[in-house]
Amino acid sequence: MLFPRRLLLLCLIALAGIVPAAPAAAKTVPGSPAFRVVILDHMAGWQLRRFAREGAVGLLVPGTGPTTNRRQALAQLVRGVREDSYLGGVPSGRPLLSANQATGTPSRMRTIVVTLPPRSAHPVLNDKRYYVAVLGGGFHGLLVSKTTRITGLVSIVDIAPTALGQQRGALTSVEVPHAIGTLKTLNAQIHANNRLKLAALIVLACFGLLLAFVLPRAALTVVPAALLASVGLGALHVTNEVVIMAALVVFGVGGGIALARVCRTDVRLLLLILGVVAVYMYLLAARPDWVAVTPLGPTQNSRFWGIGNQLETLLLAPLLAGAAIAARRFGTIGFAAVGALGLFLMTDNRFGSDGGGAIVLGLALAFLGARMLRLGVRGFLILLGLAAAGVLKVVSSNLSAGGPNHFRSAFGHGLSGLWAVAANRVPLSYMPAIHNWPVVMPLAVWFLVTFAVALVVARRGPGRDFVLTLGLAIVVSLLVNDSAMYELTGGVAAIAALLRFAPAPAVPVTVRSLVRAILPSPARPVPVEVVDD
Repeated sequence: MLFPRRLLLLCLIALAGIVPAAPAAAKTVPGSPAFRVVILDHMAGWQLRRFAREGAVGLLVPGTGPTTNRRQALAQLVRGVREDSYLGGVPSGRPLLSANQATGTPSRMRTIVVTLPPRSAHPVLNDKRYYVAVLGGGFHGLLVSKTTRITGLVSIVDIAPTALGQQRGALTSVEVPHAIGTLKTLNAQIHANNRLKLAALIVLACFGLLLAFVLPRAALTVVPAALLASVGLGALHVTNEVVIMAALVVFGVGGGIALARVCRTDVRLLLLILGVVAVYMYLLAARPDWVAVTPLGPTQNSRFWGIGNQLETLLLAPLLAGAAIAARRFGTIGFAAVGALGLFLMTDNRFGSDGGGAIVLGLALAFLGARMLRLGVRGFLILLGLAAAGVLKVVSSNLSAGGPNHFRSAFGHGLSGLWAVAANRVPLSYMPAIHNWPVVMPLAVWFLVTFAVALVVARRGPGRDFVLTLGLAIVVSLLVNDSAMYELTGGVAAIAALLRFAPAPAVPVTVRSLVRAILPSPARPVPVEVVDD
């Protein structure tokens, strides 16, 4: 048993080693002197083309959260601080800069030109992006933001540090052949994928439930297949909604059925899961836009990049299955290795630092591990403590590094930051779910019925532990996250994936058995009997 354990550890270390230290850097722009900020009510096409020739252009997200207006956008712009619209949208503190209303076309160098939402007494949906241009200062091509990590997409809070000539948090630029055409494609891609986020999850959940009773193994492999199809759509910059949904069905569901035939053994399935995790770790660090601007990526008005609630919930199924297979094959050390890899993916800032996802996955792993390894309540608490310690270690190391960090607001201000995060759960998570009850209620009923039926179906099978684990995980996710619709729908897909899954009984693992499990067995020659006449 010693060799396979070392082999698994080497594989996991290799997965961590393929992740680059940081995304490829764009052209650095000097931090001084400062820029002048002017606001246009509208940016015509000829103006945008002129700005693109003289500087760098991008798409500006005017606020944080589902709604915005001119007042909220201007308040966040001049302060350089984000404030979710559910919390009022107007951050506290003194303005750091002044913004002037332009009456013509700005032509001075070292000028930032922005367009903002029109004046309105009521908030409007924050689903429209506005043009922004930076003239002078060495800017050319497309704007690059450390906040969004999507080339061409700029957050409202990027303007102030750029205007003040600060190195930290300031925009940079990268030269591209067709800046305006690239922006229009990006805008269409974001619009299409944002509209399909819930629909894509519902389709995957429905096909998963069907396959759970027809082809149980394919119900699990559909999830990694859909994850790979999603990043493929992001890499190809697909903007047509019909093509996006068709590709998810064909390559997600069809690919899942094909992968189920290939991954007939648990070792192959574990390698598939580790392979998908490796792909996402690399892309989240090196090409975050390929993951972000997809139906399974985060919304482009708040989190922008990294692991969002859709992806976090879908990843529960393969990560729990991988941990269970590793536990059967390699014992406690195998379970711990896969679990640590999953928590590292959820927590490390290079991949998005999803705090809610780390809490949900850590609790799910502790519960499943305690049941599979028969550790009891004490063992559950020990596993939960170990998961928490690992997460806090990664968070601590990330906070010491520079750059944007999704955990900085919670852990960068001591107990006050943690208390603010807990207190904001009501306006950020619970009240929106109540306001959206016409959508949330049917999804909640769907999840509860699926969970109840799954308990009955798995009553005498090994899938009962998975169903109970996922039920607990989704309840915790609803408490700590802020997208009830995605969590409930993703929970249905996760339950369907693991409902009929059962890791094979533990067997002694040798080098020969490991090779046989990975590679197909050669066809044996059929003996031919020769009969003399």
